Amino acid sequence: MGRSMGVVALAVLLAAPVLADQAQTRFTVSAVVPKRVTLTVLEQPAQLVLSDSDIERGYKDVSARYRVQHNDRNGYLLHLVPRVGLTRQIEVRGLAAEVVLGDADLAIRQASTGRLQEFELAFRFVLDPAAQPGSYALPIHVTAAPL
Repeated sequence: MGRSMGVVALAVLLAAPVLADQAQTRFTVSAVVPKRVTLTVLEQPAQLVLSDSDIERGYKDVSARYRVQHNDRNGYLLHLVPRVGLTRQIEVRGLAAEVVLGDADLAIRQASTGRLQEFELAFRFVLDPAAQPGSYALPIHVTAAPL
């Protein structure tokens, strides 16, 4: 029995290289790519400068341009955050519909129109009656985030 075991072991050793050439390995590779959104301000005043005529009129119009890059085919959220105190409301044009902001933040789902999008928003800052001429931080903060 010892001799027959040795023959079987020798046969297996000799066949091993042949079996190795025929072996197949299958595996699945997956990767999770985190959703990313970046918003770049292309054009926007550094400050809101109010003149006597702006105060008399009761509002100041400002436009700004932005670029958004994202990697989600479902789009992204555009956040509009008003800074309270200087304005009674902020009218925003350039989105699918005109938006009017009071004191509350607003998140608007933006559909994907490609991975890179440039757009312009027009803001009408309706001034608080107590507003005075001078230079102020822009009364709105615009950001973007993944869905």
